[in-house]
Amino acid sequence: MITLYRAYSARENYKNRDSVIVDWFCLSREIPVAPYDELILNYNELSDGEQARARKLADNFLTEPEITELKEYIESGTGFDVRTSEVKTPFADGRKIPDYAETARTGADGDYFHLSEKQGYNLTVPISGFADLSEPPNIFSE
Repeated sequence: MITLYRAYSARENYKNRDSVIVDWFCLSREIPVAPYDELILNYNELSDGEQARARKLADNFLTEPEITELKEYIESGTGFDVRTSEVKTPFADGRKIPDYAETARTGADGDYFHLSEKQGYNLTVPISGFADLSEPPNIFSE
């Protein structure tokens, strides 16, 4: 089974917040990292809508080579570090795949960073980031 990762960076003093987590994710994959019925154990039991959501969420996670590319790109261009945590696969329930980047929620309160739209972008998949700003600003930072 393929190993997948959550990738994120911490941004200090961002928009009156002491610290904000930016979750990095694959915006869209042309080819899945593994067959969905192998990656998601109950995939064939899900409704069409649940399968579509499960595919999107599973596709958000990054592989080891993609993590390496992202780290080189982010750390050399911005000075931010990229942290990772391994995601346990296969997913037992396609309805419970974590959505760290909140990509499925329309109107999410946060900022998106679409790296693939920047000049000089050369990573193998389109990667974006999402900074969750749903928490109120820190009063002492203003």
